[in-house]
Amino acid sequence: MRKQYVRLQQFLGFTRKETNGFLILSGLMLLAILAMFLIPVLWPTSTYDPVTDKRQLDSLVALLDTTTQPVFQRVDTKQKETIIVQKLFNFNPNTISVTQWQQLGVPEFLATRISKYKNKGGVFHIKSDLKKIYDFPPVLYEQLYPYIQLPESMDRKMAEHFPEKKNDYKTDRYSIKKETAIARFDLNMADTNQLMAIKGIGPALSKRIIKYRDALGGFRALEQVHEVYGLDSLVVHELLKYAYLSERIPVKTLRINTASVEEIDAHPYISPKLAKIIVAYRQQHGAYHSVADLEKIKILDQTTLQKIIPYVSFE
Repeated sequence: MRKQYVRLQQFLGFTRKETNGFLILSGLMLLAILAMFLIPVLWPTSTYDPVTDKRQLDSLVALLDTTTQPVFQRVDTKQKETIIVQKLFNFNPNTISVTQWQQLGVPEFLATRISKYKNKGGVFHIKSDLKKIYDFPPVLYEQLYPYIQLPESMDRKMAEHFPEKKNDYKTDRYSIKKETAIARFDLNMADTNQLMAIKGIGPALSKRIIKYRDALGGFRALEQVHEVYGLDSLVVHELLKYAYLSERIPVKTLRINTASVEEIDAHPYISPKLAKIIVAYRQQHGAYHSVADLEKIKILDQTTLQKIIPYVSFE
C-alpha cells in the first residue's frame, strides 16, 4: 500500500501533506456522488405528483379495458355472459333440451326462454323461426344455421298443414284472465292494475316492470320492455298491443357530474365497474361537458354509450 502511495506522490509531484489532502478530498467527492444516487432510493420523498396520479388512473382504465372482451350480453342484467360452443351437431330446435342448447353455445337464460316458448305451444317450422326468439345472437344463428334440421322455407303443403295460429298455447297462466276489452295506456304512466290486465302478467311481473321503468328513468322505446327479467317474448307481444309511449312525458335523467358511484350504479345500463370509472375519471379530469367527454372512457363501449346518452344530464 505504501508503494502505491509513494508512486502517486511522485506522479503528482505533491508533498506528503498535499498528497494526504488530495486523497481525503477525492474520498469526499466519491461519497457525495454516491449519495446523489442512494438518497432517493433509501429515503424517497412523498410529494404529491398529479402527473403520476393521472398516469396511474389511465393505467387502471387501460387495464380494465383489456379485460373487457367482446361477449354476447343479456340486456336485462348488468353482467355479461360469454358464449362457449362446446361442439356443434345437427339438431331440431323443437326437441332438444336446455342443456343441449347450452352445448351449442346458447346462454342459459336464452335456452330457458326457448324452452318456455315451446312449453306454451310455440313451434319452429323453418330455420329462420329461431330468429324470432328475442335476444338470439345473429352471429350464433349464422354458426348454427347449417346444423338446424328444419327446411329453409315453408312450402305450400306445410303452410296448409301449419296455418297461422293465434294464442293456441293455452296454459293456466294465460287462460285465467277473462277476455275483456283493454284500453290502451301509456307505459310510462301505467300502474300495476293496468299491467295485470295483460295476459301473462301477474302481480310480481307488473311490479318488476314498474321497478325497472323507474330505475331507467322511464322507457324511451317500447322495445325496452324486453329487458325486464322474466318477461318472455310472448308476453311482450301481448303487452305491446295495448301499450304506447307519449312524447310529452320526458325520461328522468342522471346528473353525471354530481351523482355518486351508488347512484350511477343504480341505473340498469351501468355496471358497478363502469360507475366507479365514471366517477374516478370525473374527479381526475373535471366535469363532463358533452358526450365526447364520456367517449374518452375506454371501457365505455359504443353500445352502452348509445343506451345511456338519453338518460344522462351534463348539468
